[in-house]
Amino acid sequence: MTHQTSISSAQATSSATVETPQVWIIRPHRALTWVQAKRWLYLLSLVPATSGLLFLACGVPLVLPFAGLEVLLLWAAFYYVSYTGQWREVVKLEESQVVVEKGRHRPIETYRFDRGWVRIQLRGAPYAWYPSRLSLTSHGREVSLGDFLTEAERVELARALINAIEKTR
Repeated sequence: MTHQTSISSAQATSSATVETPQVWIIRPHRALTWVQAKRWLYLLSLVPATSGLLFLACGVPLVLPFAGLEVLLLWAAFYYVSYTGQWREVVKLEESQVVVEKGRHRPIETYRFDRGWVRIQLRGAPYAWYPSRLSLTSHGREVSLGDFLTEAERVELARALINAIEKTR
């Protein structure tokens, strides 16, 4: 059974048996791959570069460095969005524990919780404009999940995790 949000940010693969680990792969949604982003960047970089060269030809040389700075900032912004879009959070419900792995291409952080004691908390925000916070807690340890998800996706993920843990306790 697969649960997907409307923009594929939270995917869940689950089954009713305990022997098969249930896995949720949580990732931010990015519409463009890096190759597609570079195509757009080349196209968008033509506008300030062309205008800078036109002003240089007209005798106004100070526009060209600022056009170059604009292109550089545009590339940096696209790279940052692409870089952060590779973040993954994997939640595994194994027979006796819940494992959370966070990282880009491989797990950088790994958290293990005893399945019988783990609590899933979805805390509301103190103000209406703040996002809620989804976390797993057990024995004084806490790990936050899905900070990049929308409110609806975070609620859906919390429900799926709570249902999966409660079914097999």
